[in-house]
Amino acid sequence: MTKFFTTKRTVILAAILLVGWISGRLAVRAFLNLLVGGSLFGGNFL
Repeated sequence: MTKFFTTKRTVILAAILLVGWISGRLAVRAFLNLLVGGSLFGGNFL
């Protein structure tokens, strides 16, 4: 039973890390686009 809980915790941790990484990338991209005045999706920057 302990192994099941550890696996579940690992999966949850990986999901949280993935979501955090994606939102972090989006935040950085939005900030850079704000600086250069480009559109968030599309545009010729990044």
